Amino acid sequence: MSHAKNRIIVIEDNEMLLDSYEYYINSFEDFTLKGLYTNINDALKEYETIYPDIIISDISLPGGLNGIEAIKTFKNLDNAVKIILISVHDDVDRILNSIENKADGYLTKPITKNKLLDALQALNRGGSPLSPNVSKLVMTILRQKQQKNLFDKDLFSEREIEILSLFTEGYTYNNIAESLFISHSTVNFHIQNIYDKLNVRSKSDALKKLKSFKG
Repeated sequence: MSHAKNRIIVIEDNEMLLDSYEYYINSFEDFTLKGLYTNINDALKEYETIYPDIIISDISLPGGLNGIEAIKTFKNLDNAVKIILISVHDDVDRILNSIENKADGYLTKPITKNKLLDALQALNRGGSPLSPNVSKLVMTILRQKQQKNLFDKDLFSEREIEILSLFTEGYTYNNIAESLFISHSTVNFHIQNIYDKLNVRSKSDALKKLKSFKG
């Protein structure tokens, strides 16, 4: 028995990449390509005649809205539509902005046929496809946020919490200083304060006590 294929539109201002997407998607059994566009505005003009199931959109686009800004517009038209954003960038702010705006996936270029197919199949299974480098970065951010929430804000200052988050990740004093743009002596000062507040005298004892806080 045949089944309905997922309708896809692609928004990408690079014509060569559009050709690649067209070739890839037309070879996929469970997906059908319904539109290729070089900007968000053109995609919006035909949106209600297509009502795609999935939008694949580059982030950096000419002529008005970029891929991140367009998420809300597309979701307002159809809250069920799935949106995969594509970018050459894997910087923290861009990724978090995409996720906070309810992107369903984030892939970094180059996009191969297998990489695209895996992402589309993940969407069909209810997943949120992320490139491996993006997934690793997101997990690191979430882990650090979780650790910050475990530390008593009445006991530790904001700077001490920042240092504790890195400290429990295995960062050395030098690594912490470089990450927070502070001197080695400043790191040492805060670490000593942390030891005093925890009533310990060594890194191993501090880590044991912090682990006990996590239950």
